[in-house]
Formats: sequence, C-alpha cells, structure tokens
Amino acid sequence: MSLSIQNVSKSFGANVILNDFSLDIADGTRLCVCGPNGCGKTTLLKILAGVEHADSGKIGIPRTARVGYVQQELSEDDLEHVLLDWVLEVLPDWNDFWHEWEQAHQDNDVQKMEKLAVRQAELERLYGYNPEHRARTVLSGLGFQERKFSRTLGQLSGGWRERAKLARVLTAGADILLLDEPTNHLDLDAVEWLEKFVTAFEGVLVFVAHDLVFMDNVSTHVLYLGGAKPVFRKGNFSQFLEIQEQLEEQREREAKKLTEDIDRKLDFVRRFRAKPNKARQAASRQKMAKKLEKELENYRPEVKRKELDFKWPEPERCDNNVLTAVNLGYAFPDNGKVQFSGLNFNIYRGQRLAMVGPNGCGKTTLLRVIAGVREPSAGTLSRGSGVRLGYFSQHQMETLNLENTVLAEISRLSDPRTTKEELMSVLGLFLLGQNYFERKVESLSGGEKSRLCLAALFLARCNFLVLDEPTNHLDLESRETLIEAIENFTGTVLVVAHDRHLLARAAEQIWEFAPDGLRVYLGGYEEYSRKRSEAESSGRPAESELSPRPGNDSQARPVLSKEEIKALRRERAELRNKLSREYKPHQDAYSRHEQALEKLISRQSEVEAELARPEVYADGELTIKLLAEFSALGERVEQVMDEMEKLEGILAEFEAKKQELEQMLA
Repeated sequence: MSLSIQNVSKSFGANVILNDFSLDIADGTRLCVCGPNGCGKTTLLKILAGVEHADSGKIGIPRTARVGYVQQELSEDDLEHVLLDWVLEVLPDWNDFWHEWEQAHQDNDVQKMEKLAVRQAELERLYGYNPEHRARTVLSGLGFQERKFSRTLGQLSGGWRERAKLARVLTAGADILLLDEPTNHLDLDAVEWLEKFVTAFEGVLVFVAHDLVFMDNVSTHVLYLGGAKPVFRKGNFSQFLEIQEQLEEQREREAKKLTEDIDRKLDFVRRFRAKPNKARQAASRQKMAKKLEKELENYRPEVKRKELDFKWPEPERCDNNVLTAVNLGYAFPDNGKVQFSGLNFNIYRGQRLAMVGPNGCGKTTLLRVIAGVREPSAGTLSRGSGVRLGYFSQHQMETLNLENTVLAEISRLSDPRTTKEELMSVLGLFLLGQNYFERKVESLSGGEKSRLCLAALFLARCNFLVLDEPTNHLDLESRETLIEAIENFTGTVLVVAHDRHLLARAAEQIWEFAPDGLRVYLGGYEEYSRKRSEAESSGRPAESELSPRPGNDSQARPVLSKEEIKALRRERAELRNKLSREYKPHQDAYSRHEQALEKLISRQSEVEAELARPEVYADGELTIKLLAEFSALGERVEQVMDEMEKLEGILAEFEAKKQELEQMLA
C-alpha cells in the first residue's frame, strides 16, 4: 500500500512547518524524516497519523490500510491493565472465530466453512498463527522479562511504559507504520532487535530518529526538513549527507562562475558606458549582469542555523588512579534486592570508558554510587587525590526547578562565585542565549533542558566526567558536537549509552555489565560488537525450539549401570578437587591482597584527613611525616594492585580450565 501527501501546508503562527508539500511514498519504503529540533518532524508524523490536521492539503491513505502509530498518553484505565493482556487487546479474539467454525462444522454448512477458511488465512497472514506468541516475542525483543508480563502498566516506570506502547503497535501489525524516536528508552539489545524487526517490515515505514546507526541501517529514503524547502532523496542518511555535500560543492562552483561572469560584465560597463561607440554594448552587458544576479540568488547558500559548538575546559591534573572499587555492592534499602555485588575495578587518568548492558542490570545505579548520589551497601569506593567529578544523569532534567528562569536555574546549579556574565556566556555557548534568560525552565523542550544541564556541567570544570545517556533528547547535530567534545576531552570519562555512534567514536574500552561482573573489551566497540555477533551466530537455539528427532536423547548417550555412574562421579569429583587444590593458594593470596588493599586505602583516607586539619598543617615536622606516609601508602597501593592483577590472570586461567573440565565431563 502506498501513502501520498498532497499539497500539505502547516504553520504555527509565523513558523511555517510545511508549505504546499507533496510526496508519494511507495510500498516497501522506509522513510527517515530528519532535521533539526523544531523543524516539524513530529508534526508531520501526527498529520500522517490523523492525530493533527494540516492547514490545507490532504493525506492519501487507502481505506483498508492499517496505520500503526504510538499513542501519546495512557489513560487511567490503561494503567490498570496487565501488560500482556493490554498488548494482546489489539489482536482479534480467536475464540469467536473457532466458535463460528465449530458451529458451521456441526451444521455441515460448507459455504460458511469456505468463507471462514478464507477469513482464517487472512487473519493468519496479518497476525500470525499464534498471536500470543507474537506478543511475547515483541515484548521480549524490547527487553521485557517474563516476570513483567503480569504487571500492570501502572507498576511500570515511564521508560517501560513507552516500550509497552511500542510493543502494542508492533504486535498489532500495520500496513503503514509511523514511529517517532522509537529507540528512546531502549537499551542496545532492544535497539538492535527493533532494527531487525523494522528492516523486515514490508509496508510503508515513516520514522523519526536521532540514532545515526539506526538511521543508516533502516532507511531506504530520507526526507530532510528544516531547510528552505524539504529535500527528498533515495538512500540512507550518510548517503544523503554525501550527496548533499556534493551538490553544495557543485552549487558553490556554479555560483563562483556566475559571480566571475557578472564581475566581467560590470567591469565592461564601468570602462565603456561613457564612450558613445560602446554605450549600447555597455547597456546590453548591464542588462545581462542584472539577469545573472537574479540567477545567482538561486545559488546563494542557505542561512545556517546556529549549532551547538563547544569543547570541555582543559581539566586540572589529578592522581593517575582516578577511582578504585573493591568488592563493591549495592542492594536497594527498601527491599534488600541486590543490584550488583563483588565489583572490582580501577579507572585511570585519561581513560574513556563506556558501560553497556541491558536495562535494569545496574549501570545507572553504579554510576549513581560512583557519583556519590547513593551509598554502596558493600565494599569500598575511593577517588584519587585531585579528582573533581561531574555527573550528568539521564534523569537529571527531572530535578530541574521548573519554576525558575533559565538564568536563575544555571545560577542555582553553579558555583556561587560564578559571575552573571560568565553564566550568560556559557548559556549562549549552549544555544540558550539572551532570548532564553528570562524564560521559565518548564517551557523548554527536552533538548533545551538537556543543554541546560550540560551547561552546568561545563561550568563545573571537572576532570572526571560520569555521563548517563548524555545524547538523549539531543538532535543529530548536537549529538555530533557532544561526541566530538567527549572524544577530545583530555580528562577521564565514564559513560553509559546505547548510542552506537557514540560508543564507536568516543570510547576506548567497553565494559559490559554481565551476570558474572564487568567484562572488559580493550578493543572498544568494534571488538565488543564482533564478539557479540560471533556469540549470536554460534549460539544454539533453546531446546523448545529444536525440531524433535526420533530417539534424540536415548540414542545419543549409552545407558550406564549404577556402579558405573558412581565411579564416573568419583572420577569427576577427583579431577575437580585436584584443580581446586592447585589454584587454592592463588585464591587465598588474592583474598589477602584484597583485605590489605582495603586497609591501605582506608589509612590513605585517614592521613589525607589529618593533612587537611589546620593544626597539623601548622606543625611542619608532623606534616612532612604524614606526607611521607601518604606517598609510601600510594606506592604500596600500586604494588598490591599490580600483584592482584597478576593473580587475576592466574585465576582467569583457572576459570578457563574449570570450564574446559566441565565441558569434558558433560
């Protein structure tokens, strides 16, 4: 089915979004609508969905077409529904169909049964053979665990409700699918699942996104809004940019040629218009020059809107060891549920690290513990001397004082010694200039609030940036600027993100939050992505998905007697015990080093506190003694950590041998 936009115009006051715009979108097209914030992308999707009306023109959609569009708000009644039931509501009730079928079969109504067979084929084509399986597959793909299927929507957080709304639309199926920022609130696994889902979609897909990788992998065509007029091109977004750049270069060459031609003609006019025998030629050249000047107007470059452009201030130098975690754990105080435990890691000066993992695994909680927003329930976390941490939270915008003006709010978030001129200057740097100073924070868009938080972080002049989903709510150009700023920052960065472009560009290492702790990929996102692809391609399907084979289990393994089974168990136990005995001294040594490190770090903190006391600082002899002890403690910490690193390698070898043994004994 195709979709047509016919002479559509839409304005908000003096702001013209679309002006007499027409476009035919053929079946199988996956159209990426892009452009700066405020250019009308979401408005266009609402017009296509029938949620909003155009000022003039019309939208051509076949009467039988099913349009899929995520609803904006959930009603109070929706919030009381169980998640799986609410998603299944959009599918037809097969009980009524089978009741009709049974009745027709009992009545031997052949004509009715033939009609029902046609209807069954159509239902199966639209919704699949097992609608509930379809709903469960979509929910699982978007990251919902089985235990959440029975929860009500009211029990889910805002982000999970957004996923539920998306799941309902994808489960319902559509001929025309309209998605506005579908990757928001999704983790990396869910984004990649959605990517595969929509690339297999056979109808018309029109979507808005700011995830560059998603845009490139999904789109077959691009519609760019925000310029003098909409631009429609075949290809993905990167190809669109390449073509636009080539066209711009061509326009510049044409404009240069025209300018040179005009200059030559006007030069002739200046030189010869006073001469009687050349006056007619001069007048003719002047007319030609005016005509060319009108033609040149078509080649004038568009006035570019102001874009975000900043670099983090040069950070002050701090200790080489920025952050040390020993047996770090966190459990929620209200229910005691353990979010993570036994984490051991070091972050060193100048590292750029990205943390990934499914939603709910503990990434954000860990960042909150690191930032000091929450206290760990186990283990220790210590910062190096001179470390100045700046924290950007994906939920930080929720803590803004909406009643404040922008200028008052940046003042509240900043050092009291910061002058008003400095505040205004930095706001301007983050595209919140004079027109925004007296505006209420509540009137800002999501992207503007995000830039306000970034401006406050900029003013903090930190040397350790802890960033939780920093690109959320930013348009494509602002995302690119932020990524470049992170890439060029000479301090230390720890970021949680699902933006694959950011992960590939700005992170030197990827830390995956896994059930067995943090897995480190020293080769960055490229290595992480490759390992995930290898694991996915070599993974075996679950047993429930295997095709049954006659005698599959009974013929695969010989039947053993009870005595043989006992002997086999003894042999296995002996092998395991031998391996454990071999490595136990190393495990004990590692535990002793952990305890020693904890004591050393604790003593370091005590000495540092002593040095901060004025009466100690006044005692020169005592100060020298404490400084010497502090230095010696630092050296000993480094030594212990080096020894622990060696032991970690030995213990990793032990784990590998243990797994190999288990596979042999399986």
